[in-house]
Amino acid sequence: MAVRILQLTDLHLMSDRDATLRGIPTWNSFRDVMQFIRDGDFQFDMIVITGDLAHDEQPRTYDMLRDELSDYVESCRLLPGNHDDRQAMRNVFPELFSEPIESLVFSRRLGDWRVIGLDTQLPGEVAGNVTNTQVAWLDSQLKTAANEPTLVFMHHPPFSVESAWLDEIGLNSASSLMTLLTSHSNVRVICTGHVHHEFHRTVGKLECFTTPSCGVQFRPRSQETEYDFAAPGFRVFTLSENDFDTEVIRLPEVKYLPNPEDGNT
Repeated sequence: MAVRILQLTDLHLMSDRDATLRGIPTWNSFRDVMQFIRDGDFQFDMIVITGDLAHDEQPRTYDMLRDELSDYVESCRLLPGNHDDRQAMRNVFPELFSEPIESLVFSRRLGDWRVIGLDTQLPGEVAGNVTNTQVAWLDSQLKTAANEPTLVFMHHPPFSVESAWLDEIGLNSASSLMTLLTSHSNVRVICTGHVHHEFHRTVGKLECFTTPSCGVQFRPRSQETEYDFAAPGFRVFTLSENDFDTEVIRLPEVKYLPNPEDGNT
């Protein structure tokens, strides 16, 4: 039986609901995405939010997010991005974090697939990293699920997105992580946030994807920071017995235009 995952990413919410990020009112944009999902009556088995839930790292922001997610919370899995606060995430969503390591990770059997979430946050830095403890945990999970096709989510991409400035703030441990992932034949797909646009490439036998932000959009394949006038969106994965399908869905209109002069960064 096929199962479906919705991936949302890079919300960049703030405790001030009226605050903007590069001209985008991120709370309004995120609420528009959630309303679109509710109105569309999307059928799904899991929502994965791949980092930068908050922009200001304030506990109140996570409380507000929990209220906004409301009845979807039990279906969610959350991963930290470079702007997040791990402890605040644990405090506000305690039921979502049960793995016995410090990093905010998850591993779940969903239909015929294994879905794993990695924590790539490196506190105080924009770029990411995966700790040795987490690598050992990941290796163990992949060995245990050797017969299950596997989809791995994280915030920072461990592969080039062909954009010089974004590659510079990607994953510091990218090469070693990709070596581990490609050494396990059950890993089929990697999907990340962080780059605020849609991207796809194949690395060996791995299909690698990124997903648009629920708020501010960056222009793909830009050599320096460029903002895009695309609508916010999310990604849908449909996982069948030994295959998958994925697509990005954007809102039908661009309601908010970016302003690079906006002081929030």
